[in-house]
Amino acid sequence: MKRNIGIILIMIFVLGLFGCSIPKKLTLDKVVELSAKGYELTWSDFEQYYGYECGSGLYILCYQIDDDYEVRIGGFSPEDKLPMYIYLERKNNTGDPQFIDIRKENVEDFINATK
Repeated sequence: MKRNIGIILIMIFVLGLFGCSIPKKLTLDKVVELSAKGYELTWSDFEQYYGYECGSGLYILCYQIDDDYEVRIGGFSPEDKLPMYIYLERKNNTGDPQFIDIRKENVEDFINATK
């Protein structure tokens, strides 16, 4: 009986381990693709990507793309379907960040202009 319980617990653990989805890393190509949705982009469009809370006051999630770019999504709460903004930011050493709202500005043009 104890052996059967042990086997069942191991099976539940293994199934749970493989059933969990591992967040993906957001890429510039994916940002270009997502930007096509415009103002229909929601918090849930980014749930599958690894992000972290990075703000105070507003609810802000950051998605590190690489050493040069990140996406910042801000709003009152993820329960509000639409964020207030979704910025693609080009980080640089001058302390003067460059960014666009990917819902209304051309992401490919921004990337090409800031490389």
